[in-house]
Amino acid sequence: MRNVQVSVDVFQSIWAARKPGQDSEDAILRGVFGLKPAEEPNRDMTVTVGFYDPRYGVEIPNGFEIFRKFKGKTYKAQAIQGFWVLGRTSYPTLNELNKSLGGGAENAWKAWWYRDDKGRRRPLSDLRDQNTIIRRSA
Repeated sequence: MRNVQVSVDVFQSIWAARKPGQDSEDAILRGVFGLKPAEEPNRDMTVTVGFYDPRYGVEIPNGFEIFRKFKGKTYKAQAIQGFWVLGRTSYPTLNELNKSLGGGAENAWKAWWYRDDKGRRRPLSDLRDQNTIIRRSA
């Protein structure tokens, strides 16, 4: 298997071309190009993760929304298929998402927020395993 990065609109178009029984991008594209179905399914769509960061033990569900206010504007992004999606662009890391706004060096885990199950605003850093965070000494 090879990874291919595509824009959000191309990703949506791939899934719009889906036929019954095609449960992965590979299966959909095999149908588009007239290729034989793969012997084994490539991915179980029921266990797909929105975003996973093994360094901090963070597994975020697909569609999970985060937000931040930067220079007076509120930005919202979603975790989709291992990327952070903001508008029509996807970013493989939280830091790349954060840099796309034009800010300087900062801790992206503390700059972005989410709403917990009770609707309270929480920093995204709360989702990290606190034992995995390396703190700089002064």
